[in-house]
Amino acid sequence: IIVIVIIGILAVVSFPKLLSLSSDAKITALKQINTQIRSAISLVQNKARINGLEAKTVNPGAGQKSYLIDFGFGSSELMFSNLCPESIAEMGTRMRLLDFLNVTLTDDMTVRVDNRYTLLGYDVPTTGEPITQGCYILYDSFATPNCTLTLVTEDC
Repeated sequence: IIVIVIIGILAVVSFPKLLSLSSDAKITALKQINTQIRSAISLVQNKARINGLEAKTVNPGAGQKSYLIDFGFGSSELMFSNLCPESIAEMGTRMRLLDFLNVTLTDDMTVRVDNRYTLLGYDVPTTGEPITQGCYILYDSFATPNCTLTLVTEDC
């Protein structure tokens, strides 16, 4: 009985530490992906500037077609107000932000994409506006003056 009690005490003490390691691993993976997304955004914005594009405060309407940047493997549509790649393009080859990344998603990761947002992680809200709970990266391509990346780690 004493041995069983000791094993039980050890299990109770060590279990939270194991959960913490899992949480730390998830947060580290999200931070690495976050870095890749920042690099992709920078690449797209720099290429747009090299092509002579500037951020506009008003939607250029039909002129928005000039906010397509060809990368050889597809074209990315930019948000006219910040030159960030739209989360998923409506024009061109309909590239997603994720097409710029060299990320292998694990089975326990989820991705949610619409024209404005990319949510990528372990506990992603399935509908509605993104919230500050969960365990994921939130990319907002429409934010001004620049697109935003938010690392949500509340529930990792």
